[in-house]
Amino acid sequence: MPAFVSAKNMALTLCGAGVALHLYTALFKAEGGMDAAAFLVGLLLWSCAPYAIAALLARGRRVLWGLGAAAGCLAADAFMHYSVFVAPKGSTAALGLLFMPLWNLLVIGPAGALLCWLAYRVAGRRGGAAG
Repeated sequence: MPAFVSAKNMALTLCGAGVALHLYTALFKAEGGMDAAAFLVGLLLWSCAPYAIAALLARGRRVLWGLGAAAGCLAADAFMHYSVFVAPKGSTAALGLLFMPLWNLLVIGPAGALLCWLAYRVAGRRGGAAG
């Protein structure tokens, strides 16, 4: 049971880091001032939706699913943040910020959850065979 407690804490920490990344983006990187406030709040909520789902999974019975989803989403969001703010390759790079939550919800989060679960199952079989 302690392994699941630490996995739950790790998943929730990754979710918090993802939300913090999006808060940083909305508060310090976005332009437009008060004219864009409603858009930024909507973008923040939209961007945090995958982390809310991962946190719900981690707090329930599917801790590994939540951990994998949170890790995948955070890795993808960190890459998107880098490609938009640090090394943009074109004028449309910022559009990735709008579409990344959809990718996180439909592809990256589920793939990360599945990979984490599969890694746990494979590690469990190898550990069980040795012992």
